[in-house]
Amino acid sequence: MKETCPICEKESQVKTLNKREPINVRGELIDVDYEVLTCDECGEQYMNTETEHDPFVYAYSIYRKKHNMLPPEEIKEIRRKYGLTQGELSGLLGWGGATLSRYENGALQDKTHDNQLKLLRDPRNVLKIVVENSNVLCEQRRNQLLTNIEKLAKDEYPIVRFLEEWGADREISAYSGYKSFDLDKLINCMLYFCKDGLLKTVINKLLFYADFKHFKEYQIGITGTRYVHLPYGPVPKNYDIYLATLVNERAINANEVFYDGKDFVGEEYKSVEAPTMTSFSDSELKILATVKEYFKGYSAKAISDFSHAEQGYQETTTGQSISYEYAKYLRM
Repeated sequence: MKETCPICEKESQVKTLNKREPINVRGELIDVDYEVLTCDECGEQYMNTETEHDPFVYAYSIYRKKHNMLPPEEIKEIRRKYGLTQGELSGLLGWGGATLSRYENGALQDKTHDNQLKLLRDPRNVLKIVVENSNVLCEQRRNQLLTNIEKLAKDEYPIVRFLEEWGADREISAYSGYKSFDLDKLINCMLYFCKDGLLKTVINKLLFYADFKHFKEYQIGITGTRYVHLPYGPVPKNYDIYLATLVNERAINANEVFYDGKDFVGEEYKSVEAPTMTSFSDSELKILATVKEYFKGYSAKAISDFSHAEQGYQETTTGQSISYEYAKYLRM
């Protein structure tokens, strides 16, 4: 075949030779086969730089497989799965503008970035990143992405199916304890309180008092959950979906409880999984323990009656959200 030699700059016949040599990739020598072209005019050899013959492409591919790193095509597919542009995803991850583009075009990513990209396989992690970095996107674009991501998440992970319900309450305000919704903390709060088995009414009240007590002392809630006024006292919005999901995921067991073996009392929820307490700060751990100890031994009726006397409950009506600003009047 004929082509212009990059050395003598003359068009001439070239011959193809196959070579096998080691290439240094981050301190590791990787043997690769590649092609070199020999110019008939000057006799010099030069590398065939077409992508499919680039020895560095092969070397990087071998290195990625050896170290279980994502290939460029999967990085691109993960981004496209959520409908994100390169610029949007780079901004959400806090990367430089050209970094992601280089990785998608074959550059070898570093291990830290590779770990971040692997987390994006799980829609729950992408959802969290978008919510926590909402300032990176305009409101319209953010809401559009959240809708796409939630749709993927609910199909793949039952534990986030309720997020469509929560979706209308993303705004950080006095009704969220001036904190973004934190699903992990909410779930771990429930697992913590349900360790020895509790009725639904008690669980809901302990969550309310934990969030509002922390707000009272530290001006911020723990979970970012919104609480509403219902007949049995303040409860987390969508509490029934949280519990049903945890039971379905077998993180919590639900058993019917009867009084003296005859009268039905309610369902008792008991943790199967241990809570991840490292999710919480020192102040949050302190409040969780304080609330659990304070209401130790309270029956469902007793804690319900206690919560009915809270000013935040008395000054709202059924279905209304309760502002965390009422925490300053908390009775405990």
